[in-house]
Amino acid sequence: MKKALILTVLIGMLVSCKSKKDANGSLPFTILKEEAHGGREIPANQTARNQQELEQLYKQLNVADVPEVDFTKNNVIAVFLGQKRNGGYSVTIKKVVFDGDDTSKVIVLAKATEPKKDQAVTMALTSPYCVAIIPKTEKVAVMYIQDGFSTQK
Repeated sequence: MKKALILTVLIGMLVSCKSKKDANGSLPFTILKEEAHGGREIPANQTARNQQELEQLYKQLNVADVPEVDFTKNNVIAVFLGQKRNGGYSVTIKKVVFDGDDTSKVIVLAKATEPKKDQAVTMALTSPYCVAIIPKTEKVAVMYIQDGFSTQK
């Protein structure tokens, strides 16, 4: 009971943050879930703009504990790397920024990692994903950063 109360207070504090830039131009974000298994077979991005859409997303991911998010101030972004033939792959959100002076659009910088050539990995299908709370905007773009190059999707 005590843990649940503390967790509820912490989530409330994180979700109620104002969307102000920090010193390096980044906007605040909170990673809710980051897993190597359970994502989608095809690479994709999905934005949840209300609690019902977030509940549907968590249902698709087979996750029961759906957090309460203040959607008057935030959106939730899910980044799916797609199905991979083995372990060693991951995806995480590294930074969220406004698209230049356009405060109606944020760019989410997601880092995709793949196993090194000689790295021992799990021999099982994986489907990495990351879900995060980001500031509320009309448009969201995801840019993937991988091995020194980036692509926007």
